[in-house]
Amino acid sequence: MTTGVTSGADPRMTQTMSRPTASHAARPRGRTAVLGVLLAVAALLASACGNPAPDPLTRKEAPPNEKVDPAQPCVRDASGGGGGEEGGGAPTARFDAASNTINLTAGEGVTLPALAQRVSGNTLRDTGDGVWELRADIAILNGASLRIAAPEVKWLKLISENGKFASLKPSGGGLDVVGSCITSWDPGANAADTNLDDGRGYLLARDGARMDIDNAELRFLGNGTVESYGLSWRTEGTTGKITNSVVSNNYFGLYSYEVNGLVITNNEFHDNQLYGIDPHTGSHNMTIEGNVVHDNGKHGIILAEDCTDSVIRNNTVYRNAHHGIVLYLRSDRNTIEGNDTFANAAQGININESHDSVIRNNRVYDNNESGIGVTQTSENNLVENNQVRGNKQDGVRVVSESARSTVRANTVGENGRYGVYVDIDGDVDIADNTIFANRSGIMLKGSAVVPDGTNSIFDNQQAPIVND
Repeated sequence: MTTGVTSGADPRMTQTMSRPTASHAARPRGRTAVLGVLLAVAALLASACGNPAPDPLTRKEAPPNEKVDPAQPCVRDASGGGGGEEGGGAPTARFDAASNTINLTAGEGVTLPALAQRVSGNTLRDTGDGVWELRADIAILNGASLRIAAPEVKWLKLISENGKFASLKPSGGGLDVVGSCITSWDPGANAADTNLDDGRGYLLARDGARMDIDNAELRFLGNGTVESYGLSWRTEGTTGKITNSVVSNNYFGLYSYEVNGLVITNNEFHDNQLYGIDPHTGSHNMTIEGNVVHDNGKHGIILAEDCTDSVIRNNTVYRNAHHGIVLYLRSDRNTIEGNDTFANAAQGININESHDSVIRNNRVYDNNESGIGVTQTSENNLVENNQVRGNKQDGVRVVSESARSTVRANTVGENGRYGVYVDIDGDVDIADNTIFANRSGIMLKGSAVVPDGTNSIFDNQQAPIVND
């Protein structure tokens, strides 16, 4: 991996940073003298005596990826979500044929059967056994809310036909999805719509809406048109949550823009065409916890462009087609902790042009490039108490002007090249790490200084410290 953006890659694909300690001692600049290298190596060798190699890392296994059949996309048993006409409010709604939209303007907790009674024809219809078809957009406006819940609605098909497709759009109103499966559907193919060229249906909350999803399936949704990515929350004042659900085969698994307080917990995101979880531009105060994110077409989880003050915790992120977890472009003051990120095609955790974050207590192993990367002007980040093992390139990389980084108390071992690779003109604090069984322990380039003897560096194949 180069220290910058890989040629031809997504411009958001770069490397990882960490939050500061309470203070950073000033570091001298310029190359360290040979005597300093020798003294540091001697101290490190002495400290290694009596420090046996850490126990083997217990790895999570990545199960084979089972592809979803577009003809039978709903694979969970539809659980009861408290649906039923008796629980819903009376709707005020009208159908606008020009825009092919059902506008729900009043009524709280309106159910699909109650809404269908206000709409003529086959725009919204029950086909039996809890399966429904929608052939128009439903716009849920301020003062109204719609509830889609099993067993009343086991499966909602957003119909794609004749160049048209149906979507769910809470615009200032509310949408609750509980226990139901929602997919696109192509009647001609008798399967979910897999052709993105002419569009397909999606869920989009914006303009102060609230969209809550629990124990649901959301599959084969979205396309590349702006706001149409599959499952999205957009604009300040919009919020909600998704819990205990499965999101697969969408264009983006999940996307947000400028939202506050979004909660994403205990879900599975897999086989989405681009990202699994992609909070974007100005999204903040989010909780991303307990999810399994795998086999997505680019990064597993990425906070991109001014996504701040959020927590990415206890997720399992594997076999994604680029990095596992990414902070990109001023995505500052975030915490990445307790995650397992492994078997990704590039880095396990990647911090790029983002500052003041903490990366701690993660298990980062068996990634095809490096384990943890901090790069591209990232500053004042803390990489602490992580297990970084068995990655094919470096364990921890700090490069490209990533000043005032702290790499502390990590276990970095069995990586294919360097345990810790540093190439910057700036301050890096490398202390109290256990660095073992790599090709070499630490590589120092640029004006980086030789770390003091608080690191335990041993059993590396070539050298404990390489100063270039």
